[in-house]
Amino acid sequence: LPISYLKWDHNRDLTAVGQSARYRQQVHATYALLTRLRLAFPHVEIESCAGGGGRIDAGMIRHTHRFWTSDCIDAVSRIQIQRGFLQFFPPELMGAHIGTSPAHTTGRSQSMAFRAAVALPGHLGVELDIRKLSVTDKNKLKNWINTYKSFRNQMHKGRLWFGDAGDSVHWQAHGDDQNLLLLIYRMQPTAQRYGPNLALEMLDTRSDYLVERIVVEQTSPHSPQPSQVDLAMQQGGVRVDGHWLAAHGLSLPQMTGEGCALFRIKAIKS
Repeated sequence: LPISYLKWDHNRDLTAVGQSARYRQQVHATYALLTRLRLAFPHVEIESCAGGGGRIDAGMIRHTHRFWTSDCIDAVSRIQIQRGFLQFFPPELMGAHIGTSPAHTTGRSQSMAFRAAVALPGHLGVELDIRKLSVTDKNKLKNWINTYKSFRNQMHKGRLWFGDAGDSVHWQAHGDDQNLLLLIYRMQPTAQRYGPNLALEMLDTRSDYLVERIVVEQTSPHSPQPSQVDLAMQQGGVRVDGHWLAAHGLSLPQMTGEGCALFRIKAIKS
């Protein structure tokens, strides 16, 4: 059969074997079977799975091309799911899809921007019926896919940092100390007048940086009014001292709950 992709599921706990040697035998038998499949069908792309594959472990990396992180594609839930994965494995192996709204597992609805920004750093896919999208949402989806393609090399080959900025704000950064892609996620609405500062300690304190906010889609009428600095970052970027960014931090823009912001931070050559 002309198969080019195989999803490897194993939706059953091995409760009958307990912690005996048989469990280990089953794991090694799985590896052996996948080895035979890869040798016989080298063109077939194989995706393992967290629950469905029975495991996400270093051994499976030798036999599969990527992992499906979870059937839950609610973007809020995915923040912690993907962070757990990225503690041990690189983002290019992390299946991360732009899901439907509302999510089938939680019933929650999120904007296209939030769903796409959460899926952006992984092995991006689309898990929704594009026939049901409005023309506006189709254009938004196209813009996010193009954004992914333009930054994929940096996200999948650079270093990775992530953390919390406080006030329900999570962040992660991809690249190196000369060229950083920064993703900001606000989970809950804020009652604060100003957003928190994010100290980017990985940057070179001897360099100046051009901080540019990447606008993938037009802001909604419900978005907070941007500050003058934020507008300048959207319109070509702002030059900022590296020591300031590392010690004091980047002043984050106001965002709605379940909102996102993307920044490109590049060292300025003297």
